[in-house]
Amino acid sequence: MKKLNFKGRKHAVTATCLLVGMFVLTSAVYANYDNARGYTNYKDAVKDLVFYQDNFTADGKMSILIDGDEMAAVNGNFKLNGDDYYIRTVSEEKFSNQDNKDESLQISKGGKKISYYPTSEPDSYYEYESSDAIRPDMSDPTMKKGIRFAELFADTMVGDLKNNFVLTSKDGDNRNYSVNVSGSQIPEVVNAGISLIFTAANNQDYSQYSSVEYQDYQKAFAAFYKEQTGKELTEEMYNEWNEEVEKANEDFYDKYADILSSKNDKGIVYVKADGTYDYYKTYDAYAKNVQMNSLTEQNIMKMLGSDPYIDNASCHFTLDKEGKIVANELEASMSGVDESGKKHTITMKISYTVSDYGTTKIEAFDTEGKTKRN
Repeated sequence: MKKLNFKGRKHAVTATCLLVGMFVLTSAVYANYDNARGYTNYKDAVKDLVFYQDNFTADGKMSILIDGDEMAAVNGNFKLNGDDYYIRTVSEEKFSNQDNKDESLQISKGGKKISYYPTSEPDSYYEYESSDAIRPDMSDPTMKKGIRFAELFADTMVGDLKNNFVLTSKDGDNRNYSVNVSGSQIPEVVNAGISLIFTAANNQDYSQYSSVEYQDYQKAFAAFYKEQTGKELTEEMYNEWNEEVEKANEDFYDKYADILSSKNDKGIVYVKADGTYDYYKTYDAYAKNVQMNSLTEQNIMKMLGSDPYIDNASCHFTLDKEGKIVANELEASMSGVDESGKKHTITMKISYTVSDYGTTKIEAFDTEGKTKRN
């Protein structure tokens, strides 16, 4: 099985997962005394966009900043027209002290799905029969109850927050709302829960810890796959996985697991991107030689200490005359103090615009100059 690790070009997603809880818990900021039904209007607009609208275009960006420096970002363009869709993402991350960029394109139109990876395979594409539904089945009772639970949870988390969700201005038929919440207004249960999680993580005993760790799992596996089969492991093969790739992955995992086993399952086997490896007798030795200059999960936890807290959170959004979302900006920051007493802040920003309701069209993929690989 693959290890989660920040040091690879796909790990902006992992970093995002670390902070998603911050936004779930601070969903409470988007409410209280409805100023022109601000909270209710926002909640209804989000539900409508995510679950019911079937024709629109959305452009957005999500980024993670550490002490003011942008460490990861994903820019996306999404178009939906009934069952047809277009998804383009461009991601960049610097967690491994390198600029790693990646771009992908997925187009589903008329029962055909195109996958294109211009970063790694600019001259080729993949085509499949497509039967996947990108939207959830709203007739599914489990889905309905899940949405209702999430809605009630958000309402409950509102608590006694005193910040009003205010209507700041009107621009023609559009209405602009805004809310800003400082750390002192965040419910105590939120920061208490965060403190519990970080304390548990930072007080783990690593003296007996043993593991196989990867500098870049995908690259190391690709090197192994080529060595075993003589073939390149394409981006599509890695994402889709057939029986051959799955078998190779099992052999790849076993190779380094056996090395660790030969060391009596003690220490760390650190697999480099080219498939070579270093062995460290203790976790501390591994951390000193490998993790010192990289932002791993453990390092981020230690950076914020055992008592991090939500510094501030804000939400700004615009609704049109029909109550549909036109634009939305969200931001939240978490701060903490490391072992040396230095304060650090991690910030997540999300912004997006939505347009062309009812008029969005999905254009066919331009295959000129590109070879179909499957």
